[in-house]
Amino acid sequence: MRVRIWGTRGSYPVAHTRMLRYGGNTTCVEVEAEERHIILDAGTGLRLLGDSLQRQHATLHHIDLLITHTHWDHIIGFPFFAPLFDPNLKLDIYGLARTQSSLRTTLAGALSDPLLPLTMDDLRAQINFFEIGAGHCFELGPVQVRTALANHPYRALAYRLETPDGVLTFIPDTGPFHTVLFGEERIEWTGQPTARSQSDLRELAAMKAAIIELAYESDWLIYDAQFTDAQYARFPHWGHSSASQAREIAEEARVRQLILFHHDPHRTDEELDRIVSEQQAMAAPGLLVTAAFEGMELRRSL
Repeated sequence: MRVRIWGTRGSYPVAHTRMLRYGGNTTCVEVEAEERHIILDAGTGLRLLGDSLQRQHATLHHIDLLITHTHWDHIIGFPFFAPLFDPNLKLDIYGLARTQSSLRTTLAGALSDPLLPLTMDDLRAQINFFEIGAGHCFELGPVQVRTALANHPYRALAYRLETPDGVLTFIPDTGPFHTVLFGEERIEWTGQPTARSQSDLRELAAMKAAIIELAYESDWLIYDAQFTDAQYARFPHWGHSSASQAREIAEEARVRQLILFHHDPHRTDEELDRIVSEQQAMAAPGLLVTAAFEGMELRRSL
């Protein structure tokens, strides 16, 4: 298994001289296992990945795209993915089943007037949609995939990809599991945590347990760390975690390497350096703490 990161930012892409080392594209991660190409999320990093795939492969036959959720920063690169216009390509897209709108309808909406002068009918690849839920297990060639529900507004999936050569868990958007329980509705923030019923507390505990189980003993855990602890105190209703909350999950799940992800669009390289240093100093023995950067490659050492 080879993992390569093409986009690391959350919320929206950025371009600034103080953000060059970690990158400014939104979330996109490539996984290659044997001849299988799997992509996690379709942020602006997807455009660069598409160009790279076309340079490396004369003909692409099959790509799997796993979408955690359809907030704009996770799908904004989709219309600009060059392989979409290759009639020889079969593209299987997986995402969370919803009651409000199908996965196809949501992506088609991003490809239509007045947003773009394109429609799904302009794409030449053979595109198939698969709507899945939490706890779903399936195989993509040599890769075993499992899902769990993340604690994020409008809900989001977390993915575990496992092969004999490595295990990657991908949780780019989630809040912690003690303050706010997110559903399909927008939470109006009053400046204080909303009162939790015993039912909500049980659901939060079960969600956290499922996330820990999903990530358990992963080689790499890519995890939402958009906030500092001070920012989380101000914006817990946004559905993101702090770096310290990410580290606590990594420690409970006994992962080998925590990769902080979904960087705040205002976070500079120097600030990310400090966050990594602080979290590594507090980490449990054996846990490596890093931050995702564009071009980062992950391979398990033999």
